[in-house]
Amino acid sequence: MSTESLVYYDCFTAVGRHTAADALESWSVDHLLQEMARCHIQGALVYSHQAREIHPTLGNPQISALCRRHPELAPCWIGLPHHTNEFYKPAELIAEMEANQVRAIKIYPRIYEFPVDERTLGPLLSALQEAGILLIVDAGRYEEAVQITWQEVAWICETFPRLSLLLHSLRWEATRTLAPLAVQFPNLYLEFSNYQGNRMLEYWCDLIGHERLLFGSEAPRRSQGAARSYIDYADLPFEKKQAIAGGNLQRLLRRPEWPGVKPEPVRDRIVATALKGEPLLYTPVIDSHAHITHKKGAGASRVAMTASDAGAVVQRNRKLGVQKTCVSAWTAIWGDYEMGNNDTFQAMQDYPDEIIGYASMDPSYVTDWEKEIRFYFEQQGFLGLKPYHPMTRVNYDDPRYEPWYAYANERRLFALLHYSDNFIAEVKKIAPRYPEITFLLAHSGTSWKVARQHVDLAKEFPNVMLEITFTSVIEGIIEYMVREAGATRVLYGSDAPMRDPYPQFGWVAFADLTEKEKENILGLNMNKILARCKRI
Repeated sequence: MSTESLVYYDCFTAVGRHTAADALESWSVDHLLQEMARCHIQGALVYSHQAREIHPTLGNPQISALCRRHPELAPCWIGLPHHTNEFYKPAELIAEMEANQVRAIKIYPRIYEFPVDERTLGPLLSALQEAGILLIVDAGRYEEAVQITWQEVAWICETFPRLSLLLHSLRWEATRTLAPLAVQFPNLYLEFSNYQGNRMLEYWCDLIGHERLLFGSEAPRRSQGAARSYIDYADLPFEKKQAIAGGNLQRLLRRPEWPGVKPEPVRDRIVATALKGEPLLYTPVIDSHAHITHKKGAGASRVAMTASDAGAVVQRNRKLGVQKTCVSAWTAIWGDYEMGNNDTFQAMQDYPDEIIGYASMDPSYVTDWEKEIRFYFEQQGFLGLKPYHPMTRVNYDDPRYEPWYAYANERRLFALLHYSDNFIAEVKKIAPRYPEITFLLAHSGTSWKVARQHVDLAKEFPNVMLEITFTSVIEGIIEYMVREAGATRVLYGSDAPMRDPYPQFGWVAFADLTEKEKENILGLNMNKILARCKRI
């Protein structure tokens, strides 16, 4: 059965004005409903930013009223302990929630400054358990997404074994800690808006089953198209996909009947293909930013990455229709460029029509630049440069790189640059100095701030391109880059296998762009960059 018939219910959406928002950020219920229609999402569990940031007694009534007007939305309240008399006592809360048909509650222990312990939360959690209410908490890694510790997660699950606990905002760094917890506690549920680890849906289905995995997006701030593609393309049978897409949330909310948003007509061939979870074959798709581990590798440093060597990366990209993947080995950028470049070269030999190599070189270790440049780029056939500031701590305008850049400039090669401590100034120095190198600015979709900075560089220098990939998959940011710099200046990249390629692909496929603009981003632009390289 086609994934086009999957029914999606989103377990993680929020609306309303909030602090530190960008002027271009999507935040309203209209934004949410429009995105749901464009991405064919039938329903969503939604809470209020005012309840999260100001007070539940302000935001919860607003969200209930909103959901009464829009039955495709289900209310999630924000909860507090009762001891200060600013929020319902547990029995009163359950009665109010039942009266308002609220079946989920989210807590923010760090924002509202209360501990996760028996004394403070015991009465509330006990009442929620008895009433069969879904408890939600953010278990992220950065800033306000950090609301609970792993020890506190274990305490809740163990102390209240019949209370379903859903973790929002998980990330791919969590796997090694999360795995033993999820195995031990059958009342622990996971969502994947930020948790875009490579093959993680398949991994978790094998480890704990599909019944505790939920589709979430954090829309309208983040792309629902990215989130749904993680499921649409997953190597899972239809029944498991459907449970993750919406059935598990319906069961937890006891909401078998759920009026849906009317989807907009399928606007182009790319959307039609993505909805079915099928490879895009009529136009080139090139992944401009990917990695590999050593053969049979399943992780690198802080990240567990199942099936992450060259063969696994190529196989997963084939499901998207990716024809070529530009890769650097993790070992090459993470400390030993010689060993890592050898991994990349082996991948180039194993998949000569599908793997394009980025060579890495660390100035702290290179003793003969000319010898190594000719070895990697003439004898072995690398076409891309991958200097990597986060690990080398060498600025991109460091004079030691001059022989490398001069050679790449002569051969019209391309370089992928991850941001550095003084990134803007460094790019402004090297881009005009080496006009024949195409500089790909990695992670241009990280945030609105980064996107604006990178767009300004692309406007100033014709040899600067905007590569999109990042976990944030911000809704509207690709459209912004296209609007400001043009569709011929934006490149698809996945950062696989740290990230799974499917959400990054869906971020582009479901973007509010024309079909031609998406074709440019997905492959035509990178195809031109590869074509202009002088090969030896």
